Amino acid sequence: MRVFILPRNPPFGQFLDIGGEDFHYLARVRRVKAGDSFPGSDGRGGRWLCTVESIGASSLRLRLEQSETAPEPLQPSIHLIQCLPKAAKMDAIVRQATEAGVRRIVPVYSRHSQVRHRLEREMENRIERWRRIVRQAVQQSGACPAPIIDPPRELENVLRALGRPGEGEIRLYFHQDREGNQSLHRCLSKTTKIVTLVVGPEGGLSREEIDLLRKQNFAPVTVGRTVLRAETAALYAVAAVQTVIFEREEWEPT
Repeated sequence: MRVFILPRNPPFGQFLDIGGEDFHYLARVRRVKAGDSFPGSDGRGGRWLCTVESIGASSLRLRLEQSETAPEPLQPSIHLIQCLPKAAKMDAIVRQATEAGVRRIVPVYSRHSQVRHRLEREMENRIERWRRIVRQAVQQSGACPAPIIDPPRELENVLRALGRPGEGEIRLYFHQDREGNQSLHRCLSKTTKIVTLVVGPEGGLSREEIDLLRKQNFAPVTVGRTVLRAETAALYAVAAVQTVIFEREEWEPT
């Protein structure tokens, strides 16, 4: 556990009672004892020192002391628009994207999506599951702040709501075929604040969806000649973007 995600934004210098799954995790899995201390986070950048004050049969009490504020993550902020694959694959994408430092995850239904949450209750359950996965991934990796998870929407509606790109925003969609002559390095060569990525589902993006992406200023990029699984493509895309950006200052001038 790199950091414990607190269940709510705690007040400074007060106690917090922990029960349920969090109690089981700390008391039974981590086997903390009275007097043990560990770092905590409110999930939005606030840091806390958590000290176990007492442990009961079904709950424990933490004493909280505000610590340093987490530094702002390195720019740019990566937003992942992920066309929904099968449930287990999306769970893996959420976990991996969180560990990789993605700031926003937008699940969308696309033409070839094999999953649709037709009932509101079903959608709520799935979103709650993704948020639990995010919390677990943040605790294990130390990634902070935790990414925002949007409710699933139609890809077309999400794209039309984006409007024109803001200053410093780069929009990319990853495709198995090279559809343009721009390399990833060229796309990310300018100062960037936000990178919005679109990754397709198992069946890929339809021609109509690609046309709409082009109209909304998304540039096509590819990261290889092989066809990747949906969950692999998402992590591959995020990692490729981050690597290019982090190493940009070391590029040799042309």
